[in-house]
Amino acid sequence: MNEEQEIRACSNPNAGTRQYICFVCGVPFSAYYEYAQHITDKHEEGREYIKCPLTRCQAPVRDVRLHFKIKHPTEKCPQSGQMRPIIWKDQKAPGKRKKIKFHEGYINSQKNGQQMHYRSSWERDVYICLENLSEITNYKVESFPVEYYWRGKRKRYFPDILVAFKDDHYEVWEIKPDNQKHLEMNQAKWAACESHCEQRKWKFRVIDENGIKQLKDKVRLEVGMIFDAKNS
Repeated sequence: MNEEQEIRACSNPNAGTRQYICFVCGVPFSAYYEYAQHITDKHEEGREYIKCPLTRCQAPVRDVRLHFKIKHPTEKCPQSGQMRPIIWKDQKAPGKRKKIKFHEGYINSQKNGQQMHYRSSWERDVYICLENLSEITNYKVESFPVEYYWRGKRKRYFPDILVAFKDDHYEVWEIKPDNQKHLEMNQAKWAACESHCEQRKWKFRVIDENGIKQLKDKVRLEVGMIFDAKNS
């Protein structure tokens, strides 16, 4: 079954007795509403699925453009915003699964005295900036948990980076693209994290693509470093 056939089958609530297979974890359902509820309850919006931006639809999908082509052919697909989730999983037979490429690796951190693992090019670029900015003494990655409530359930997450500055103040940074800042789950996480930071007199910041550009500009001015294709 190709992606177009999958969307026709899995997003049609009137498809009779066929099964609806979760495109994230592969769990089968006999009813569409159970399938859709499972995805929105168990998986992370933006990271593992995208909601159809049409208010009357709001179906969980993994390709907005293809979803519009199949389900809303007379509607204009948005030209901006997130079109696919960050993580794309293929529930086909193991031998036929698509290989997912991640910008993953390590940088040697002089400020922390160890190798720092990054899971995206954005994380890598932020780490490089932190290493080169003189106002920053060190930084810790996912070093403490924050509890928050999401849809009536108590959860916790680990903020991306705790940054220590020479003037003895601390900042907590979340690295997220601008098109994920509106997601309700992220808003719930960040509200809890802001409260956590306020109690400790820390500052909370969401670093999006514009924030990363500003960090790179500061590094260029301070040390003259040019970001090339490997650390752009």
